[in-house]
Amino acid sequence: MLAVALAASVGCSAPGPTPAELAKDVRPAVEEYMTTVDPDRMVRAVLVQHDGQRIVERYVDSTAADYWDTQSVTKSVVGTLVGIAIAEGHIDSVQQTLGELLPSRAAEMSASTAAVTLEQVLTHTGGFAAEESGGGKGYFHAKDCVGQILADRNMKGPAVGSFTYSNAGAHLLSAVLVEATGVPVLQYAREKLLDPLGIPTQPAFEPAFDFADKASAAALYDRYLDAGFSWPVDPQGLHEGACCIKLRPQDLAAIGQLYLDQGRWAGEQVVPAAWVKQATTAHVKINDAGFAGYGYMWWITDVADHPGYMAYGTGGQVIHVIPALDLVVAITTKFDQRDPARMSTTLGRESAANVAGIAIAPHLVE
Repeated sequence: MLAVALAASVGCSAPGPTPAELAKDVRPAVEEYMTTVDPDRMVRAVLVQHDGQRIVERYVDSTAADYWDTQSVTKSVVGTLVGIAIAEGHIDSVQQTLGELLPSRAAEMSASTAAVTLEQVLTHTGGFAAEESGGGKGYFHAKDCVGQILADRNMKGPAVGSFTYSNAGAHLLSAVLVEATGVPVLQYAREKLLDPLGIPTQPAFEPAFDFADKASAAALYDRYLDAGFSWPVDPQGLHEGACCIKLRPQDLAAIGQLYLDQGRWAGEQVVPAAWVKQATTAHVKINDAGFAGYGYMWWITDVADHPGYMAYGTGGQVIHVIPALDLVVAITTKFDQRDPARMSTTLGRESAANVAGIAIAPHLVE
């Protein structure tokens, strides 16, 4: 009888706090933290999910229906599509080279550029410059973005193997996907990722900015900011691989939950579990506080002694996942390229990571 009683006591542990009980502690902690790090109230939304349940939903001058420019979160979305394309056999592996993956552009590549592997592009170790040619304006001011990126790499790329965060390299992933799948990136994204997650993308605003005409570009940017779902394209019609897909906060949370659940959504394997593991493993070490390294278009975090990973876009656009805590945090901020003071009011990567580390994790750990 004693053995039975002991077994029963072991098997009947006290239930954990309910989502409502957690929210009572986490919501004011998030509010206090945001008041400290965001005095200008640029953060428009913070969503916190624990065990798949929403426990915090904070909006400032916005609603759940608003789409925001997610900046470099786009990189993590495009990287995810690369993983799906590999699983479907469109791409052999991350060891394929740019010369093999972009045969229509092979004649434009130096031997060094042609030898860069897909893995090196995904980890920002392929030697693509952080600042591209064109008077510091970036490849997106070029008439042929991919051609300009390759020419820059041929001429002045840094040593292969060094971590150099590069929008240019990320944009090449868009070209790789189109050559591999034979369809536009948005079409592939809808079929394989966005539609399965229930992320609405119709209608889609797909602006092609011509920065040579400043007035036209400014007017188009106004339309872009006002639009719902949007994904800009380059002059050749390639969707931007480095930035600027507009999504809602709950869409970011859905992508984070998808990764937390090893690529499964509503009982379906949307992203291969093997890719989730590879993408969120540190392949490159970095020295930023709170960050252990970089994976395949994901920052690898280490906050409150809990490993995790983050998609981060300029200004504080965030998907942060901490598996051991069953935690997903999604953040969007107001970031307007026209504002000369925009960089002084951003939610930096370290502050964004510490939303989880300081405000949330202490309430989820017994």
